Amino acid sequence: MKKLKEFEPQKHLLKFDSMDELQQEFLEIYNSVNGENINSFKEKLTVLLAHSKKHFAHEEALMDEFGYLTHKEHKDEHNKVLAEMQYFLNLAQSSFGQRMLKAYYLEKLPLWFDLHLISMDSDLVHFLNTKVKVS
Repeated sequence: MKKLKEFEPQKHLLKFDSMDELQQEFLEIYNSVNGENINSFKEKLTVLLAHSKKHFAHEEALMDEFGYLTHKEHKDEHNKVLAEMQYFLNLAQSSFGQRMLKAYYLEKLPLWFDLHLISMDSDLVHFLNTKVKVS
């Protein structure tokens, strides 16, 4: 099965092991959707929501532990995407809502992943690398 979104080391590898592992897990779940089955999109987004909560809790614990200065903005972004995921899951009770969820999954979520990783997560890792020696 062709992957919807490839993990691109040049673009996605942050070189902070615990965060890199979570990013790769996110894409593994994302890519495991069965594109021929509309219900698979809802199932996988449900799994991604749970994974993202765990993923974000880990990042936010690092932010708090090491005094990351822009933690509020980063946490707000986490809350925004979690709310979006939940919104589309709630919307998926109708066939129209299922199509909206599929569009969100295929179009917005991968763009958000890249932008968040390249901007916010890379900045967090840069900060953490000045504070800790081992990831």
